[in-house]
Amino acid sequence: MKKISPTVVRDEYRRQLKALVDFHAAGLIALPNKADQSTLTEHSLLAAAVAWEGFVSEMFIAYINRDATRFKQHLTDSLREHLKDSGMPKRVYDKYGALTFPAHLRKADVQSLANSLGNNVTFSNFQLLEERARTWLVAAHVVKFTNLSTPQKAVIDAVIALRNHIAHRSDRSHEAMNRVLAAGALHVTGIRRQGNDFHNVGAWLKATPVGKHDSRFSVILRTLDAIGATF
Repeated sequence: MKKISPTVVRDEYRRQLKALVDFHAAGLIALPNKADQSTLTEHSLLAAAVAWEGFVSEMFIAYINRDATRFKQHLTDSLREHLKDSGMPKRVYDKYGALTFPAHLRKADVQSLANSLGNNVTFSNFQLLEERARTWLVAAHVVKFTNLSTPQKAVIDAVIALRNHIAHRSDRSHEAMNRVLAAGALHVTGIRRQGNDFHNVGAWLKATPVGKHDSRFSVILRTLDAIGATF
């Protein structure tokens, strides 16, 4: 049975980012009004966040599809934990039950076991992503995520926080976004928030930080592409 290629997943993600960069650049030329440019930049960041979410989900599934050893152990451990204090079900399973897996888990099997509702495998921050990677993936695939630099991980957290605020516009998402963007690890990237909280996400993203040559949006997209290139 043909397995999912992580290389194909990676290349498609990077293609999406390249198309988004080109679209955004063309949009800035076509929209001379600064407010429209800010709106365009917000929407482009949202699209980049969606691309990242899809990439992570597809890469997790592709890695499990390639080598499900750790994922199978996780499923076994989860079943045992569920049965541990169940009384009769545990006694029946201990006496008659057996959990067996096929040598190869199909993509559809992995998707349904990873999320029974058919949703993407998503994470609210990079720390949770790393924890799930260690639980579901074999070591050779875990390091693809854990070996990213601290600034790269901070940029991913920033993208998630920006995405959440653009999508929800709540006080909570606004506070969370500004908190995440103040992380010290972002300093070397040039996108760390300085000073007071900000409200206009699009204007902040399309602005060029002092001492830098590119907009924050460009820095973020370039970082996401560099991350993708490591897989």
